[in-house]
Amino acid sequence: MGRYFRVATDRSPEFSEARGGRGFFGKPTLILFWFFVLAACCAVAIPALPQYHLLKEIEAELVQTQQEERRLERHIQQLAAEARALEENPRYLQERARDPLRYMRKGETIIQIQD
Repeated sequence: MGRYFRVATDRSPEFSEARGGRGFFGKPTLILFWFFVLAACCAVAIPALPQYHLLKEIEAELVQTQQEERRLERHIQQLAAEARALEENPRYLQERARDPLRYMRKGETIIQIQD
Protein backbone atom coordinates (compact mmCIF):
# COMPACT_ATOMS: atom_id res chain seq x y z
CA MET A 1 0.00 0.00 0.00
CA GLY A 2 1.06 3.45 -0.67
CA ARG A 3 1.79 6.07 1.88
CA TYR A 4 -0.36 9.12 2.22
CA PHE A 5 1.36 12.45 2.52
CA ARG A 6 -0.20 15.74 3.23
CA VAL A 7 0.95 18.29 0.77
CA ALA A 8 1.21 21.83 1.99
CA THR A 9 -0.59 24.30 -0.17
CA ASP A 10 -0.26 28.00 -0.38
CA ARG A 11 -3.99 28.65 -0.59
CA SER A 12 -5.67 31.49 1.13
CA PRO A 13 -7.81 30.78 4.23
CA GLU A 14 -11.08 31.30 2.36
CA PHE A 15 -10.40 28.14 0.32
CA SER A 16 -9.48 25.99 3.30
CA GLU A 17 -11.39 22.77 3.95
CA ALA A 18 -12.35 23.75 7.47
CA ARG A 19 -16.11 24.34 7.69
CA GLY A 20 -17.43 27.44 9.22
CA GLY A 21 -20.71 27.84 11.07
CA ARG A 22 -23.97 26.56 9.76
CA GLY A 23 -25.03 29.92 8.43
CA PHE A 24 -28.81 30.29 8.19
CA PHE A 25 -29.42 26.81 9.64
CA GLY A 26 -27.82 27.59 12.96
CA LYS A 27 -29.07 26.22 16.26
CA PRO A 28 -31.95 28.73 16.81
CA THR A 29 -33.31 28.15 13.32
CA LEU A 30 -33.09 24.38 13.77
CA ILE A 31 -34.96 24.62 17.08
CA LEU A 32 -37.68 26.74 15.47
CA PHE A 33 -37.97 24.27 12.58
CA TRP A 34 -38.51 21.31 14.91
CA PHE A 35 -40.94 23.35 17.00
CA PHE A 36 -42.92 24.07 13.82
CA VAL A 37 -42.90 20.36 12.90
CA LEU A 38 -44.14 19.46 16.38
CA ALA A 39 -46.86 22.12 16.22
CA ALA A 40 -47.99 20.84 12.82
CA CYS A 41 -48.22 17.28 14.16
CA CYS A 42 -50.29 18.47 17.11
CA ALA A 43 -52.53 20.49 14.79
CA VAL A 44 -53.31 17.31 12.88
CA ALA A 45 -53.56 14.94 15.86
CA ILE A 46 -55.74 17.00 18.23
CA PRO A 47 -58.79 17.28 15.92
CA ALA A 48 -58.46 13.57 15.07
CA LEU A 49 -58.79 12.36 18.69
CA PRO A 50 -62.60 12.79 19.00
CA GLN A 51 -63.03 11.04 15.68
CA TYR A 52 -60.84 8.19 16.91
CA HIS A 53 -62.98 7.79 20.04
CA LEU A 54 -66.13 7.86 17.92
CA LEU A 55 -64.66 5.16 15.69
CA LYS A 56 -63.97 2.95 18.71
CA GLU A 57 -67.56 3.40 19.95
CA ILE A 58 -68.95 2.50 16.53
CA GLU A 59 -66.72 -0.59 16.33
CA ALA A 60 -67.94 -1.73 19.78
CA GLU A 61 -71.54 -1.21 18.67
CA LEU A 62 -70.83 -3.20 15.50
CA VAL A 63 -69.50 -6.13 17.55
CA GLN A 64 -72.64 -6.09 19.74
CA THR A 65 -74.87 -5.93 16.67
CA GLN A 66 -73.06 -8.86 15.05
CA GLN A 67 -73.49 -10.94 18.23
CA GLU A 68 -77.19 -10.07 18.31
CA GLU A 69 -77.48 -11.01 14.63
CA ARG A 70 -75.89 -14.43 15.27
CA ARG A 71 -78.24 -15.01 18.21
CA LEU A 72 -81.27 -14.12 16.08
CA GLU A 73 -80.07 -16.35 13.24
CA ARG A 74 -79.85 -19.30 15.65
CA HIS A 75 -83.35 -18.49 16.90
CA ILE A 76 -84.64 -18.36 13.31
CA GLN A 77 -83.07 -21.76 12.62
CA GLN A 78 -84.75 -23.21 15.72
CA LEU A 79 -88.11 -21.79 14.69
CA ALA A 80 -87.69 -23.11 11.14
CA ALA A 81 -86.85 -26.57 12.50
CA GLU A 82 -89.91 -26.46 14.75
CA ALA A 83 -92.12 -25.35 11.85
CA ARG A 84 -90.80 -28.22 9.71
CA ALA A 85 -91.45 -30.66 12.54
CA LEU A 86 -95.01 -29.38 12.97
CA GLU A 87 -95.67 -29.80 9.23
CA GLU A 88 -93.95 -33.16 8.74
CA ASN A 89 -94.15 -35.00 12.06
CA PRO A 90 -97.70 -35.68 13.29
CA ARG A 91 -96.45 -37.09 16.60
CA TYR A 92 -94.59 -33.84 17.41
CA LEU A 93 -97.72 -31.85 16.45
CA GLN A 94 -99.79 -34.05 18.75
CA GLU A 95 -97.40 -33.58 21.68
CA ARG A 96 -97.30 -29.81 21.16
CA ALA A 97 -101.09 -29.58 21.07
CA ARG A 98 -101.80 -31.92 23.98
CA ASP A 99 -99.44 -30.69 26.67
CA PRO A 100 -99.78 -26.90 26.81
CA LEU A 101 -103.27 -26.70 25.30
CA ARG A 102 -104.63 -29.68 27.29
CA TYR A 103 -106.20 -31.43 24.36
CA MET A 104 -107.12 -35.05 24.78
CA ARG A 105 -108.42 -37.89 22.68
CA LYS A 106 -111.76 -39.53 23.18
CA GLY A 107 -111.61 -42.03 25.99
CA GLU A 108 -108.52 -40.53 27.64
CA THR A 109 -108.49 -39.31 31.19
CA ILE A 110 -106.15 -36.50 32.16
CA ILE A 111 -104.61 -36.69 35.59
CA GLN A 112 -103.12 -33.45 36.80
CA ILE A 113 -100.70 -33.53 39.70
CA GLN A 114 -100.16 -30.28 41.54
CA ASP A 115 -97.15 -29.61 43.71
